[in-house]
Amino acid sequence: MQSLAERFFTSAEQQRITAAVQAVEARTSGEVVVMVTSASHSYPEAGLLAALVLALPAALTAAFTTAGLLWWRGELLWLFLLFFALFFVVFRPLVGRFPALLRLFLRRGRMEEEVERAAFTHFFTEGLHTTREATGVLIFLSVLERRVWILGDRGINARIQPKSWQEFVDRLTAGIRAGHGCTALCTVIAEIGDLLADRFPPRPDDRNELEDLVIVTGTDPGPGGRLIIR
Repeated sequence: MQSLAERFFTSAEQQRITAAVQAVEARTSGEVVVMVTSASHSYPEAGLLAALVLALPAALTAAFTTAGLLWWRGELLWLFLLFFALFFVVFRPLVGRFPALLRLFLRRGRMEEEVERAAFTHFFTEGLHTTREATGVLIFLSVLERRVWILGDRGINARIQPKSWQEFVDRLTAGIRAGHGCTALCTVIAEIGDLLADRFPPRPDDRNELEDLVIVTGTDPGPGGRLIIR
């Protein structure tokens, strides 16, 4: 079964994004990497809370229904505890398969922290800090949280205001919410290219130092669990 990240863009859209990155890198010495990950964290506490909340009414309903059918005369507590344990065991692994449900139990602040942490982690694990002129740019999309982060290396941030990244993030997020994620992303990539081309023109000996599109298929932030789109 494909992960959230793998399903987020179709194969044709992935190739379109790659082409957009390559077009930008042909006119600037900057290096742009697009990364899509299913989630920035596993959020085990949210899964536990969701299972508890779902199991409680299900166990109460099952206990009262069963007691009525069996003409139960004793305490309902033992029936409730039995059904609660059963439903919790059933619901706990199922919650993770329904991102929309899990998202209901995630705190906004927690999501922001985890996406920011994951973006910085991947920035370094993907080697964006190792480019020759410190001109790497990471466009990081975390699907579960519906969050976008854009990070520039020190060479770029020395000449581009941080608020510029937030403007790109806002436009990309709005496009994704409107159902035009690929088009919005390609537009933002091109606009970032315009910004970089003015300040970091291409050099005669430029080469592609980084991958163009990386889709994280697992939870490991290292080189494993990645799908490279060329």
